[in-house]
Amino acid sequence: MLTQARNKLALELFDIGAVRFGAFKLKLHEKKPDAPLSPIYIDLRVLRSFPLVMDSAVEVYEELIAGLKFNLYADVPTAATPIVAILSHKTKTPMVSPRPEKKEHGLIGNVDGVFRKGQITVVIDDLVTTADSKLEAIATLEGNGLSIKDVVVLIDREQGGVQELEKRGYTCHVAFKLSHLLRIYLESAKISQPTYERTMAYLASVHN
Repeated sequence: MLTQARNKLALELFDIGAVRFGAFKLKLHEKKPDAPLSPIYIDLRVLRSFPLVMDSAVEVYEELIAGLKFNLYADVPTAATPIVAILSHKTKTPMVSPRPEKKEHGLIGNVDGVFRKGQITVVIDDLVTTADSKLEAIATLEGNGLSIKDVVVLIDREQGGVQELEKRGYTCHVAFKLSHLLRIYLESAKISQPTYERTMAYLASVHN
């Protein structure tokens, strides 16, 4: 469902350079150096440099979590961390952060924040590709006794991550499928028809 808030955010993401078109090396090129360059690059970490667009993103996250039952937010470090911090402050809902490595000094642990075992925690990230980082965060949270039912992201790159999460029993709530985001940019004249078709063809080849 494309709400006014989501349409506004989609255009703002383009304008701040969070979604770019060109020819880019991706993480997959580390394993497959001969793979074709990607015609699209998404970097939602730049959001932290644009407070007004952060406000727009938080509004969309609020839409996505409406109706969900939970006690805590958990970010997937580090892209979503500043957004979840703002969301936590705005909604007065506590936040915890799973750590990629267990802390070996001070109060030892691998989840930052205060929580009780059994609390229902919604996991929030910027986007989902294969779901690996989400599953790692979930494993850490569940290993500390927290209950996870829902994962919330802005963009689904449509590379199987949502399906993988759902196969494991988690519901993934998404603001934009990447193909829908591209359609918004085409219809708003942010990108040309050839760019749209080239990017869609690339995504289809990657997904297959």
